[in-house]
Formats: sequence, C-alpha cells, structure tokens
Amino acid sequence: PTQKLVFDYFAPDFRESLSKRHKDNNRFLRVEISPFTKEQVAPYHGEEIPGYERLGLDPQKTYYVYRPASELSKPETIASINSIPIQLEHHIENPDDPATDTRIGTTGEKAKWEAPYLCNSLTFWESRAISLIESGAMRELSLGYAFDPVKKSGIFKGQKYDLVMRNIRANHLALVEQGR
Repeated sequence: PTQKLVFDYFAPDFRESLSKRHKDNNRFLRVEISPFTKEQVAPYHGEEIPGYERLGLDPQKTYYVYRPASELSKPETIASINSIPIQLEHHIENPDDPATDTRIGTTGEKAKWEAPYLCNSLTFWESRAISLIESGAMRELSLGYAFDPVKKSGIFKGQKYDLVMRNIRANHLALVEQGR
C-alpha cells in the first residue's frame, strides 16, 4: 500500500541564499545549502494527517502538529532528504510511477541538521524552474514526506499542538509559489 504523504510548505526565501547559489558550466542552478524544514508547530487539516481515521480526527478540522528537533535530527530523517527529486509543485515520487514530467532537479548528498533547520544542497536542471526562481515568481520550498502521528498535546514556543510527528521520511522536495 502507498503511504500517505504530507506537504510541509516551508518557506525559506531564496533571497537569503543568493550568495550560496551559482550556475555551473552546464547552466544548472546550484544552491550550496538551503533549509528544507524546521522544528515548529504547523497547521494541518485532519485529512492531511496519515491515519487520521484511525486516530479519530475530523478530516475538516485544523490540527496543530509539532515537528520536533528530536525527530528532525535523527540520522534516518537526515538521510531521507539526500538525493531525492525536486518537483515543480507537489508530485509524489515512486519507482512504479515516477513523476518525470515535473521533475526539475535533485537534492544533494550531504544533508545536515543545523538547529532548528534540516538542510541540504539543491541542483535545479530545468530552465523554466531556474527562470521562475531567478524572477522571484517561485522561490519557496515544500518537503513532501511521511510520518507517524502521535496524539500528544503540548506547547512549543508558546504554540499549542495536538499531535507530534515521529519517524519523518522524505519523498520529494517541491518548488512552490507560496509556502504554508
């Protein structure tokens, strides 16, 4: 069975990384380091949460989900953002049905945790995507990933949450117009 993915819609403004990006001799756009996601509490509709039915969540209600540093800094989570496809908008990737028509690049192989961010390098291959980034029309990233939700409430930096993400595993990174 296919595992349900959620989309992070994190917004690391590419303007912050202007000095960390360049075009190589193939005219590919390379970004030395960029944040993909961070420790935070984020809103999700119940239907976006994997296993929401099993957890008894209302599919239309907004729940606040905590993505803890303890999970983002796990070696397995860090490794999961290495060498994954970058998509123009969200398109789930798998070997049986690869989203090659919308694939615009790849992430690097040296992911790292730099609190509060999970970071890696990026390479964009496709000229349309590069133009969208350079013009500022699309400059935000959104990580597509699976996780195990745990019903546990608490407060992180003054924000209440209803659930906690565990076992976070990336599928793809998306270039999006506007993040969450």
